[in-house]
Amino acid sequence: MPFLLHISDHERAYLDGLPLSPEAKQSLNRFMLEFIANITDEFRLNPENRVTPGSPYFRVQYLMRDKSGDGGLHSIDFIVRDDQAAFGVLLVVFIDHHC
Repeated sequence: MPFLLHISDHERAYLDGLPLSPEAKQSLNRFMLEFIANITDEFRLNPENRVTPGSPYFRVQYLMRDKSGDGGLHSIDFIVRDDQAAFGVLLVVFIDHHC
């Protein structure tokens, strides 16, 4: 069963303002709903994916080429808080974009 994925208003505004084509933004939203919201415990709890050992945060990176926009490769990093995962909730607390 997927997690309920919360994104802060600040991070949602950041996503909406990214220099990506509408198609790329749709792909990014699908990634969040299909991958992050369905993240496995194995991935989420893997020490290599944790921000620091024992922290309530894990990192997910999405790489994409914006074929309908600038044609460039874009990397979007998500920092997700999972201390409420037992209750089915994940919180996206930080998003960073690199071209």
